[in-house]
Amino acid sequence: MKILIAHEIFYPEVSGGGEKIVLELAKGLLERGHEVKIFTSGDPKIKQYEGIETVRLPVNRYLLSLSLPLISKHTKDCDLVQISTGNLTFPAFYASRIHKKPSVCTAYHLFGPFWKDVKGPLIGTAFQKFEKSYLTRDYDAFVFMNRYTEKLGLDAGVNKGKAHLIHPGFDYEKYKPKKMKKEPFVLLVGNFAMNESMLRVKGTYNLIEAAKMLPETDFVIVGGGSGIENLKKKSPNNVKFLGPMKFEDFAEYYNRALIFCHPSLSESFSLAILEAMAYGCSVVSAIDLGQKGIRIRVKDTEDIANGIKHLLNNTGKTISMGRENMKIAKKFTWKKFIADYEKLYQSLV
Repeated sequence: MKILIAHEIFYPEVSGGGEKIVLELAKGLLERGHEVKIFTSGDPKIKQYEGIETVRLPVNRYLLSLSLPLISKHTKDCDLVQISTGNLTFPAFYASRIHKKPSVCTAYHLFGPFWKDVKGPLIGTAFQKFEKSYLTRDYDAFVFMNRYTEKLGLDAGVNKGKAHLIHPGFDYEKYKPKKMKKEPFVLLVGNFAMNESMLRVKGTYNLIEAAKMLPETDFVIVGGGSGIENLKKKSPNNVKFLGPMKFEDFAEYYNRALIFCHPSLSESFSLAILEAMAYGCSVVSAIDLGQKGIRIRVKDTEDIANGIKHLLNNTGKTISMGRENMKIAKKFTWKKFIADYEKLYQSLV
């Protein structure tokens, strides 16, 4: 098959975990004998990355919505168009329809009604309407990476009969959990760009309010960014901030933490949860990767606090959940991820 992948940013540029997922998909398909081309933004002089052919437009990613004439040229000779939600969604979809090619759309960063929390009531409403408009196009298939995001998409109007759940893989061999006694503290791992908007997206303020309700429980937050100092001012004494850290430095906290709390409003997938699972943490989150722990309602501080309290009061069971999570994490392989996509593509071409 000749597969055109439309993703608005691609290596060597990176904006988040989506680029890693697209890279692994493209590499895996090439290894299985398919031809792959990636249509993206960036320096047009970069014609390939790790053997993957790329077509790059020298424009800001937000202007890619105007790229229909250009992406249409590359759609003509492909067998299938793989689309990521974002600024390339509309041009890639309409190019697929013009040339009568099957299209598969993969959901990244859906927020549904939570756009208002991220962008405010007016702008957030506009973003929610825009999101709904591209989710409800007539793709031949729609892929979600976790059950929670799938529900957001179906609630917005994605055709349930065309919805598929395909989990990305991860490099399990790089995680080396040590046999350490789990300690009764709660860990949250953010990123290097925790501004006010990102803190809301990650549900961090809700976690801080839950910490106030559990003054005898220690909370540890890893991450940096412009919003952290303001967050510190609103935090009780039982919250410890470690700042931005490299993975090899904060892996020790995954190893030691009994509970990993991830109260995000939404996630495309959530590598952080999978990492915590690999280190034997029990998980408190609304995001559903099939992990063991407590499933919470987003933005519900009391639900977060009650979930954490339940796990702390049932330590034996919580430790068992963490051990089960280690077994579950091993099942998330890139080999299965590629095979699932290939099977889906073959059913459409």
